[in-house]
Amino acid sequence: MKITYLGTAAAEGWPALFCRCEYCMKAMKAGGRNIRTRSQAMLNDDLLFDFPSDSFHHMQQNRLDFSAVTAVLITHSHLDHFAPDDLHLRNSAYYAHNLTSDHLEFYGNERVIERMQTACRLRPEEPNADGLTIHLAKAYEPFQTGKYTVHPLRAFHALEENALNYAVSDGEKTILYLHDTGLLYDDVYEYLGANHIRADLVSYDCTYVALPSGGGHLGLDSCPVVRKRLEEAGVSDGKTISVINHFSHNGKLIHDELVPVAEELGFLTSYDGMVIEF
Repeated sequence: MKITYLGTAAAEGWPALFCRCEYCMKAMKAGGRNIRTRSQAMLNDDLLFDFPSDSFHHMQQNRLDFSAVTAVLITHSHLDHFAPDDLHLRNSAYYAHNLTSDHLEFYGNERVIERMQTACRLRPEEPNADGLTIHLAKAYEPFQTGKYTVHPLRAFHALEENALNYAVSDGEKTILYLHDTGLLYDDVYEYLGANHIRADLVSYDCTYVALPSGGGHLGLDSCPVVRKRLEEAGVSDGKTISVINHFSHNGKLIHDELVPVAEELGFLTSYDGMVIEF
């Protein structure tokens, strides 16, 4: 299994769109891995986590074949995770020719479904002219998409909607994708343990970075807390790869500064374009 981190920032990006704070200016000057776009990741070459407004840039920057993607798992409807307007450009009659896959399945909560219906004139479970089909995903109701078994999990985030995290397995390896969320609900640990889900890689929300965390996001102070709970539930162990991701410029530490701090805590630090095979 392979994960490619396409975008690793929170909603504002880093440097943030209109910001000239110390940490944005520091990242701008340092360049390289300190420059972060909005959150998105690709599993192998055929499954995406989220579809933000930076998807077009991610495709070009990483020279990816997005027409080969057959499934997109949307965590929630916030702009930095879901911007459906570009999906019209998948129409093979006008914009997209010689597609690798003729269909693309989207999975998300009720709010995601509503936005897809508005933007793309879609009905759930019915494909449209762009080859898109949308499916309602509910926490703790697993489903199969292609070779993947997907377990939607309740996220502590965007409490006005049913935000989701995902555990995804291809039958050999399993990834636990925890974006966006604060401290996990007890029933998440219970579900993962009861279903004998063992993660080979866990991707942790770390939006707060060096600030005290709280609410619907994690930080360096709370990621180890979640990791310990996952280990106690038998979901992860010392062989599990732990990666932090989804960083806000308010968190102070640019990538170059964050890497040694995270390493001391036993975490890898994601950056735009990072590839991990496991």
